[in-house]
Amino acid sequence: MHWLKRLLGLFGGEASASNVSETGKADRASIKARFAALAQPAVLLAPHGAAGFSRLGGLPQMPSDTAWPQYGGKPQAFLAQLDLAEVHSAMASSLPATGFLFFFYDQEQGVWGFDPKDVEGWQVVHTQADCRSLPERSAPEGLPEEFIYQRKPVQAERIELLPDTPRLPSAEFDWKRDGDAYTNYRQEVFGERTRHQVLGFPTPVQGDDMELECQLASNGIYVGGPEGYKNPRVEELRAGAREWKLLLQLDTDDDTGWMWGDVGTLYFWMRESDMKAGDFSRAWMVFQCC
Repeated sequence: MHWLKRLLGLFGGEASASNVSETGKADRASIKARFAALAQPAVLLAPHGAAGFSRLGGLPQMPSDTAWPQYGGKPQAFLAQLDLAEVHSAMASSLPATGFLFFFYDQEQGVWGFDPKDVEGWQVVHTQADCRSLPERSAPEGLPEEFIYQRKPVQAERIELLPDTPRLPSAEFDWKRDGDAYTNYRQEVFGERTRHQVLGFPTPVQGDDMELECQLASNGIYVGGPEGYKNPRVEELRAGAREWKLLLQLDTDDDTGWMWGDVGTLYFWMRESDMKAGDFSRAWMVFQCC
């Protein structure tokens, strides 16, 4: 009978007695056995002592003939630059295998992504020009020093990342029993490293329905309140939410001087078809904080 109870616990029934503490909490072994198969690959942007091309903060090594993105008449803050060849080396994906990406965001952090009008508040610049030997651009007039963030070199490292708890099958996950152990097990892959990543499951600060938010807002529906989700166009657009994939997640980080609102996170998203086409002009961004 003991083996039967254990088998049921591994496949969504009651967790086995040997994997539940006296307080009724699941342990790491139970979590790993029941949920490890749900993990998906992602690319962690891990701190790296050697200064390569990929980094967070600083100033961009962007071609001089590429316009610095603006919003509201002011230059946007530069966030990150990535060598796609490094990302591809860590994990092949729908992203181009070569080229360079530069990420920018409204210096005043006034754009959240739930309003269709927010679309000009961020920009992802993609170029196939070899930028590795280019000098850093000078900060443009109108970009205060406080929005020139500290440089943090990073390297691409493949990880296997579990979904956050709202994405788990409700029949298999019980928060009271599994919540603490699952959260700790999911965090293990990051260790003490800040949760900056390319692709994979996001780590949401608030709701974990950002794919739908991107799909609706990018199609002209304001979703800053519940009324937006009652728009009659929602049902026809809902299926398209599945095509949105996380492009880049940037967490609050003391090393760079980033504080997104109240310990928040920026999430850049793209349709997978746009990734394959190398069209980064339609990327969408979501800002969440506590």
